[in-house]
Amino acid sequence: MRLSNRKIEHLGKRVLKLMQEDPRIHPAGNTDLVLRAIEDTLADNMRIEEEIDQEVEGLLAQNVNEIRAMEMDVGALRSRMKREIARKRKFVL
Repeated sequence: MRLSNRKIEHLGKRVLKLMQEDPRIHPAGNTDLVLRAIEDTLADNMRIEEEIDQEVEGLLAQNVNEIRAMEMDVGALRSRMKREIARKRKFVL
């Protein structure tokens, strides 16, 4: 999933607001730093997911003839491959 920087900033602000409203969470220190950490984490997660997507597309391209010959559902195969690669990287989609 690709998100613009504006969308990441918006989501970061929403997450920070939810954290501030939750009585169990007490963001310590400068909220600007907390917001920056949230936004950096969101951006890193988007980058990792994009890397996984590229790896899946590469594997599909390498095996396109086999996939066609076996009349496999490319969408379902893409999803399974993405989940498997994410699992191996210990990344939660």
